Amino acid sequence: MGGKCSSSLSGRQRRYLRGRADATVKNFVPYYRRQLATALLRRVSGELDPHGKPAPQLLPSELPGPPDAALHDGLLSQYDGDSRSWQENYFVLLGDFTLQWFESEEALRTGCQPRGSTVLSGYRLLSSPSEYAESLADLCRGLAGGSPFADPPGEFLFFLYHPFRRHFCFCAASAGSRRIWRAALGDAVRYRSTELQRRDSLEAEAFLQAVRFYRQERGRYGAGDLLLGPEPEILGNVLMEDLLPVLRAQVLPSIRGSERRRRQLWLQFLQEVYTLVLSEISSEFQGFQKEKEKLHLELEKKIRPDLDQMLTLKDQIAGKLQAVVRIPAESWCSRGVEPHLDRVTEELARPVSSGVEAVRSLFAQRVDEMIGLVRSSPVAILRKELVTLGRTSWQPDVMHPCYEETDPYRESLRELEERFGFRGATGLVLGAQNLMQQLMQNATHTFQQLAQQHLARAQSPRQLARTLAKVKERVLKKFDYDSASLRERFTRDWLIRIFLPFLLKHLESGCKLELPRYESFVFADFSDIVNLENVYEETVLAVLLRAVGKALARASRRDVAPGPGGGSDEEPLYEEMG
Repeated sequence: MGGKCSSSLSGRQRRYLRGRADATVKNFVPYYRRQLATALLRRVSGELDPHGKPAPQLLPSELPGPPDAALHDGLLSQYDGDSRSWQENYFVLLGDFTLQWFESEEALRTGCQPRGSTVLSGYRLLSSPSEYAESLADLCRGLAGGSPFADPPGEFLFFLYHPFRRHFCFCAASAGSRRIWRAALGDAVRYRSTELQRRDSLEAEAFLQAVRFYRQERGRYGAGDLLLGPEPEILGNVLMEDLLPVLRAQVLPSIRGSERRRRQLWLQFLQEVYTLVLSEISSEFQGFQKEKEKLHLELEKKIRPDLDQMLTLKDQIAGKLQAVVRIPAESWCSRGVEPHLDRVTEELARPVSSGVEAVRSLFAQRVDEMIGLVRSSPVAILRKELVTLGRTSWQPDVMHPCYEETDPYRESLRELEERFGFRGATGLVLGAQNLMQQLMQNATHTFQQLAQQHLARAQSPRQLARTLAKVKERVLKKFDYDSASLRERFTRDWLIRIFLPFLLKHLESGCKLELPRYESFVFADFSDIVNLENVYEETVLAVLLRAVGKALARASRRDVAPGPGGGSDEEPLYEEMG
């Protein structure tokens, strides 16, 4: 992979990278197949649970996604690395969260082609030159520092950073303009980067698990922020994780010129590498997508008739593994995890709880403003206001103050990277913001449905205002119940993502290497469904869950992350609305 670095990849470099990309997909697919089988077995067995998950009180929103119209547009100064100057462009953030830029607003309005466009998955939105310089220094390790851009035309800077894609250094005309752009672009980054996490599908669950197991086989525990973006980008991230040290060692020394020029060429080279790798992976992965539906049907036919036998076999293997794994796992958990659980639980619960409270207050405020219109406005105006209320969760500048409550995460959880190898702070922040948006969507949707029922009945304005106030209080009670449940689940899930990789890593030499001894217990007919490594991990997870459950109970008593244990004195809203 060595050789001279230029603005374009050599034929030899392209062949090498294509080979690595093809090999990545081919090596990954068996893991994906196994996790599809494991996820389906878990889902089918879950159908036997008479209780299942507790039903939410709010009605799930039927909104499929963001509105189709452009979310924001306007002039921004953008730094151009080639000319080393700031240039003004007219930017448009489309409803599908693609960012386009034009020479001018007139060019956009007259139908000219954009100067460029980019999808925003995998980007990070940075607020200061120091944050950007820190990210750049890590990526350009081995190159001297210095300012990454010339003197800006103003003070209102912000940045879009991706290690392997084009960087965007922006300067807005005012603090207000920067605030609105940051809110809109933050929504875009979050929506694009958490596609799989928001998708409640067997395939998404299996894919994310497969990436974890794929990396663990190579001694890398805890995928963290590598899991952001659609499937090909995630596999591209995994491959670039392997390639980056090789490229640094073999290509970076060959780049000639001033330090600024070397850094510019190095970034361009990484962008070309990533573009090629991503294209190759997308093509290869698409081939497996066609096979996946057929595989799913085959697994269904195999699992459902023999489900009882498979679950019995799985329990037998788990019993044998527990005899070997439980004591070392409990020992590592008590020494390495439990002393930190209470503090980390509090650090996880506090920002998301503050954000949820901000969402609750915002919802109540918007509804109160609407009720204030009832006495002086015709019903037609009120119906329009209801539609506007339903769009609240897709108004970035309105929701942004709620999302800002998650800002403390990056600092408060910083030491987790050093102590536990946790590198998922960005995913954690985006996950908390997704939770807030989901609650706002469900609350506004529920209020809309109930309010529409009362609008259909003839009432005086005063009666209608009183009725809507009661509907608001009813929705807020349901909001409190659902938010408690979601916050507890969020905290539990992230405690597992932080501490489970740590436990698995330290148990590898003493426990995981013993797994081949148990392969003979898996019936040949079920070997592609009952996966020994999954059973082993579930055994370790059970130990961690006991410790996490105790920590959450203690936190609940301290009113940090209360769960929904108190129940609700109301009938489910589904029955009420029937």
